[in-house]
Amino acid sequence: MSDPLRAFLINIDVKFYNKTLNKKFWSEDKKFDPEIRKKLLAITEDFVDSLDIEGVQIHDITLTGSNSNYNYNKYSDLDVHVLIDYKDINDDEELVKKAIDGQRFRWNLRHNINLNDHDVEMYMQDKDEPHIASGLYSLLNGEWLTEPSYDPPTIDKRDVYKKARAIQKEVEILEEKIAQVKGEDARVFHNRANALKRKISKMRKAGLSREGEFSVENLSFKILRNSEVIGTLIDLIARSYDKIFMENFKTFFEYYQGDPITNPHMRNGKNPNSLGPNKKHLNTSPKQYNHKCPHVRNLINGGNSQILLMGQPLFNALGDYDVEYASGQIKGLGNSGVEVKMFEDDEGNQCGMLTKK
Repeated sequence: MSDPLRAFLINIDVKFYNKTLNKKFWSEDKKFDPEIRKKLLAITEDFVDSLDIEGVQIHDITLTGSNSNYNYNKYSDLDVHVLIDYKDINDDEELVKKAIDGQRFRWNLRHNINLNDHDVEMYMQDKDEPHIASGLYSLLNGEWLTEPSYDPPTIDKRDVYKKARAIQKEVEILEEKIAQVKGEDARVFHNRANALKRKISKMRKAGLSREGEFSVENLSFKILRNSEVIGTLIDLIARSYDKIFMENFKTFFEYYQGDPITNPHMRNGKNPNSLGPNKKHLNTSPKQYNHKCPHVRNLINGGNSQILLMGQPLFNALGDYDVEYASGQIKGLGNSGVEVKMFEDDEGNQCGMLTKK
């Protein structure tokens, strides 16, 4: 077992379950902070106005996720869901969802709202869409829809590890294979990496649907996210895509090294790459910059133009440069020449795109 997986499993009960609701928002008798509620409703009003869906009825505004339950941590967002009837906009509900998700994503990217050290994330939801949550609070009406109860889960760590380790092994094999290929040979592994990412997403959704947040599948997903496995997989998807369009180029001298007419070294006995009296300090190899963060180092010294990180790999990279995660912001990573654009994807994962300045 790798150290990150082992460390996570040892502390899994403590890491994802607390004895009280988050005291930054909730009283001991589970009453929500009225000032925070007022601010969230004001933010929601501005958010809805930005969507240009005038006349559409809002059926409810809810708070869900870890901060309405006992499984919060310092990275947990305040997840605010606005419930409407998609058919009030268009009968094609899938089209409405895609359009609204795009606007929602851009809104969250442009705004960095933080209340009591927790980011606010806005979501739109169809009123008839099933929502799996053991804690669900109506901000609109100021009451619990589903009140959470303190019930520490029983977790079979062996099953969680077994499922996570199987996927980790697939990622390790992909990493090894992708390092060895270029051109069209990389396409097979690019497709396989994308298929594995979809498989992980489906696995998590199935677990949530069947047994909720503490299902084996969802906990396996969290292990993979926090132990950098999913971050590595996303990096491999980008890396393999770049490699599809790379060719096995040869230098001029490599190509003609066997031709006595075109190879100057064979023609006159002199090696044009050797150091002469005026080439004492000639360095023909590219300078390799050493950075404490391996992802920044790979970006600076490698061929990729950008690297996408999520979860713990992202927080590790930010920590190396004393940068706090702030969804919707772009920040430089020290004097590395790299900046990170921070955002949440459609599944609520905290992400960061590293790019060279």
